[in-house]
Amino acid sequence: MMRFLFGFILGAITGAAWATLMAPAPGRETRQRLEEAWRERTSEETQARAQEAIRRTREGVETARRRVEEALRTGREAKEEAEEELRARREEAIKGTEE
Repeated sequence: MMRFLFGFILGAITGAAWATLMAPAPGRETRQRLEEAWRERTSEETQARAQEAIRRTREGVETARRRVEEALRTGREAKEEAEEELRARREEAIKGTEE
């Protein structure tokens, strides 16, 4: 990641220097265009990263939702089994006292 970031920054600086040297417009205009291009590029990267973060968050939420649903289903099944067992024991106890 650091190599990429270093390469990106180095490329941006090199590109800006080359554009400044080769630009047919005056320095002020060139600087303004470079600044606008930099803002646009940064904005696009920021948006792309934000979209990726949103996608990952949604995936994480979906995974968590599925796990919670599974845990609830398992809990309900365990509760029903426990209730069934208690009913059976209660009926056995009632029958035992009637005899």
